[in-house]
Amino acid sequence: MCGITGFWDPTKRFSIDEQLALSMAHKIQARGPDSSGVWIDQEHGVALAHRRLSIVDLSPAGHQPMVSPSGRYVMIYNGEVFNGKELVTSLCNVDFKGHSDTEIMLATFDAWGVDASVKLFIGMFAFAVWDKQTQILTLVRDRVGIKPLYFGYMNDVWLFGSQPKSLMPHPAWKSSLNIKAAREFFAFGYVPETTCIFENLQKVKPGTLVHLQANGQHTTTSYWDLADEITQAKNHVITRTDEQWIDATHTLLKDAVKRRCQADVPLGAFLSGGIDSSLVVSLMQSQSTDRIKTFSVGFDIPNYNEAPFAKKVAEHLQTDHHEFYVSASQAQEVIPKIATMYDEPFADVSQIPTYLVSKLARDHVTVSLSGDGGDELFAGYNRYTLGRRLWKIRSCTPGFIRWLVPYLRCIPLWFWRILEKLPGCPTQLADKIERGIKLFQAKSLTDCYRMLVHHWDVEVDNDFPAHPILNDSIENFQFWDMLTYLPGDILTKVDRASMEVSLEARVPLLDHRLISLAWSLPEHLKLRHGKGKWILREILKSYIPEQLFNRPKMGFGVPIDTWLRGDLKSWAQELLFSSSLDEFGISASDIQSIWEKHQSGSYNYQYKLWVVLMFQQWRREYGL
Repeated sequence: MCGITGFWDPTKRFSIDEQLALSMAHKIQARGPDSSGVWIDQEHGVALAHRRLSIVDLSPAGHQPMVSPSGRYVMIYNGEVFNGKELVTSLCNVDFKGHSDTEIMLATFDAWGVDASVKLFIGMFAFAVWDKQTQILTLVRDRVGIKPLYFGYMNDVWLFGSQPKSLMPHPAWKSSLNIKAAREFFAFGYVPETTCIFENLQKVKPGTLVHLQANGQHTTTSYWDLADEITQAKNHVITRTDEQWIDATHTLLKDAVKRRCQADVPLGAFLSGGIDSSLVVSLMQSQSTDRIKTFSVGFDIPNYNEAPFAKKVAEHLQTDHHEFYVSASQAQEVIPKIATMYDEPFADVSQIPTYLVSKLARDHVTVSLSGDGGDELFAGYNRYTLGRRLWKIRSCTPGFIRWLVPYLRCIPLWFWRILEKLPGCPTQLADKIERGIKLFQAKSLTDCYRMLVHHWDVEVDNDFPAHPILNDSIENFQFWDMLTYLPGDILTKVDRASMEVSLEARVPLLDHRLISLAWSLPEHLKLRHGKGKWILREILKSYIPEQLFNRPKMGFGVPIDTWLRGDLKSWAQELLFSSSLDEFGISASDIQSIWEKHQSGSYNYQYKLWVVLMFQQWRREYGL
């Protein structure tokens, strides 16, 4: 894994300076602490800079920037391509100097061109390649957005890199707060694709190539599209028994995991004890003669502690397991680092344990496999079952009852507090009733999804187009999650947290071949008996006893709700009102009301409050 950055100054308005390029790369040194490199084309004003985290081919033969065998292409690259050996067999008369995937990729560019080659790659990647012959700079990002890549045109200069911080040292950098992106952040808790919190900067869309031109124009070409994959899967129905589907999925999962165990450095895996991570570790251990190193973090609060479950899975699989119990103070020490870790405001509370488990793993390995992607592909999120159940109930509820439901808000809080004391009654009942009322008022499946994923009710342009093949199916939730939540939240969280400690995180469940297969599966193989990921459960049963994973889903989070009423109360109260948010559709009175309700203990507004806190912290750090 690496960090890439650079610029293209066609008019040579600014100095084409190697030291400038190195200073840009230095900003993302954590992404690649092992070495750095720069390639300069003074004539055309191009500078490519690279920070290397050595994973495959640790020799100087893997150093970047790297030039293709013909000399036509020059590339800086972040990621891994896992089918390099197969590609080599198709490349004739190439004298390879090493065995890095970078060198193999460049040879494919010579043979078939960049646009055709990228379709052949199995992996995760973001790269920039300069074509000396056509004088075109091309930026490429993997199919689902595992690896980040930003670009923008400022003061007649193209700037690009793994993270915005790498662009800021360039004298062409000039940016302000993107109001549209900020509004979207308050809605989702992250800045979605392809916008960026910095004006005039954007993200390369997953599955595309962006061709930059000297006149400041660019064209975007898609080489892989999720909507098309779904259409193809649904239009070409494969008839198989449940057992045949299980075998096909199992075989592809084993191959996806095996490929991602290729490394010339120590390798391990995150293990939460949930279905996805347990399956990945099971597949790793079953294909290894050595004990796989596994890592988990635990908390002293039962509702947030998955470490005991992870330990039982590790003991059964006989992995070399490492766990670290985190105190509240240790977890809270991460908070000041968040703004600069992510560059853009980011408010998924699991960012804290993700960073901590990455830090633990980095003490032992350089690469760690993760189970991310299983929820989106195999319908694992609670909102899938909740959305389906709620939509069915709402659809068959008479109109006059739906009209009466909002009046539940008129019932005084003391009534709900009395009910909470009854045996079997859930806590924070008033909060749950409030959320239920809101969801019951959804007018469409899209509206239902929006209510489930939005934090603040602010006006945003970002919508969720229903896929024509999926009709009114709950699979639309999976489709929308893969387009927005997966790259914008989950993959961003894992990339930044792991890269902050120079750890490469690999995600075998997001192998694009597995994505295609998952969308071919009949829905009953994903959702059955009110539970998601049925097919993964069936496969996992062949490795570990069902009682080790058949339990209610736990979020990988921290008790922010409690901390905001205790240890973090004074910090939060000062930061919440540190600057006005009126321009984003959020008033100080809105925040004050939410804060007071949360402090009462009858409501849990941790996510809404955390979104505001992360924005205000980011704004203070970057002065915008």
